[in-house]
Amino acid sequence: MQFSTNQNGFIPKIEEKWWDRFTSQSHQLYFTAAIFFAFVSMLLTFISFLGKLPLDFALIHGFGLNYTVFTNAFLGFLITVMPKFNGSKVITKNEYLIPWFIFQMASILVLIGFEKIGKIVVALVMFYFVKIFYDTIKQGRATFKKDSIYLNLVFLFGAIFLVLEVVFQINLSLLIFFSYLISLVFLVAQRMIPAFYSSYMQTLSWKKPKYIREISTLIFLCLGISLQFEFSLFLKISSFVAMIFFGYIVINLNIYKKSPAIISIKVISFIWFEIGFIALFIESIFEIYSLKLSLHIFALGFVATLLIGFGSRVVMGHAVPAQKIIADKITKFVFVLTQVVLVSRILASVLFLNDSMIYMGFLHLSSWLWIFMFIIWSVRYAKTLVRIKQ
Repeated sequence: MQFSTNQNGFIPKIEEKWWDRFTSQSHQLYFTAAIFFAFVSMLLTFISFLGKLPLDFALIHGFGLNYTVFTNAFLGFLITVMPKFNGSKVITKNEYLIPWFIFQMASILVLIGFEKIGKIVVALVMFYFVKIFYDTIKQGRATFKKDSIYLNLVFLFGAIFLVLEVVFQINLSLLIFFSYLISLVFLVAQRMIPAFYSSYMQTLSWKKPKYIREISTLIFLCLGISLQFEFSLFLKISSFVAMIFFGYIVINLNIYKKSPAIISIKVISFIWFEIGFIALFIESIFEIYSLKLSLHIFALGFVATLLIGFGSRVVMGHAVPAQKIIADKITKFVFVLTQVVLVSRILASVLFLNDSMIYMGFLHLSSWLWIFMFIIWSVRYAKTLVRIKQ
């Protein structure tokens, strides 16, 4: 059984010119930009490790991954699925093409040193899409819109926090990571992964708690605030609550029977999601600095794993001509490589805690494996994504 990602029966028009084909679907533009910045941000991160150039590691690694990579990827995804979620008309090329250009140029400005103007422009583009998504939700025929409303709210958080960074000249990367990025990804995952699984396995989805969206958004906001401003007691309490609440959600999702790889890749991300909370709680209790171990479990185990799973599925689901939505050998290899990157990063933190200088080797290894991972993914999907051939 396959899962259609086409919205409301929309079939992309087959254009003669490459540029028209490439720009005909939003995910092609935004995913391509995400892949490009995945290379660039991690390469600059590695160079900053070496200390040979005056690069701002926090800016490159924080802004680079949060906005140029993950926001690009999930913007492409949201522009595609928001109309489907709400039974609304598709978001047209006229609405997403010029903002795509502006977003990428502004991202480059930030990375090359024009931080204030670049961040403001990135935030303005995000505010623009908040309005687009609001109109899509409002005009939609769907009776249940809560998921979309909260997705748009959390996306708004991402834009507001970026403006606050500029206004108060502070780095809010931890607040942004938890209150915006992880919150956004969880809201997508808790809706779509159980739906994919139950559709294929012909099982009933677990009835999630009524206020799961409200509670999860609040918990992520509390985690972001406590980590960003180093409220130690608040972090202990919020991380414990998060570990228990999300552990309850993950255990009860009823999605753990054997399923096709294109689904199980996403399912495994939920396991790492809970492991991340366990690690965060342990870090808070013992007040140890572990090179942000829990943060990287979330970033690689949860977000990057989902990025590979959802990205591969959307590219195949919207391919012209259509492709069968399965995880082939290359996709499975990229998934395994993602887990190797994660394990390398975990080892770096463990070795750092043991005062072993070998930890730097594992940091470098995880950086290069990240780049290699996206090279392999691009080899498999680039032609389909950028529409080189009909």
